[in-house]
Amino acid sequence: MGKSIRITFLVAAAVLPASVLSQGLASYEPQQRLRTSLESCRKTEFESGAYCVMKCAPDFRLDGASKKPRCVATKAGAKYDPPKPAYKPPPPAAPGGAKPSGGMG
Repeated sequence: MGKSIRITFLVAAAVLPASVLSQGLASYEPQQRLRTSLESCRKTEFESGAYCVMKCAPDFRLDGASKKPRCVATKAGAKYDPPKPAYKPPPPAAPGGAKPSGGMG
């Protein structure tokens, strides 16, 4: 009897993400970073094994059935805007291939 209950639970857990995706609800994998032994996770993160994982955005919940952390929408119109990178490309090079003055020249 105990074995059949476990099998039923595993089948239900495997079907859950497929049923959520078939409904057209949005989902995403939250950002995660490797946590060293000397630091702890921030207030905006939770601990998942050796990783610190960002908490889900509003209108999203953490899907406990998946092996990797995954945020699934709780409402049909929920949207997730990923964070924008802070990197800015360097200014374009001078015309004609001129080298900037100064330095070891």
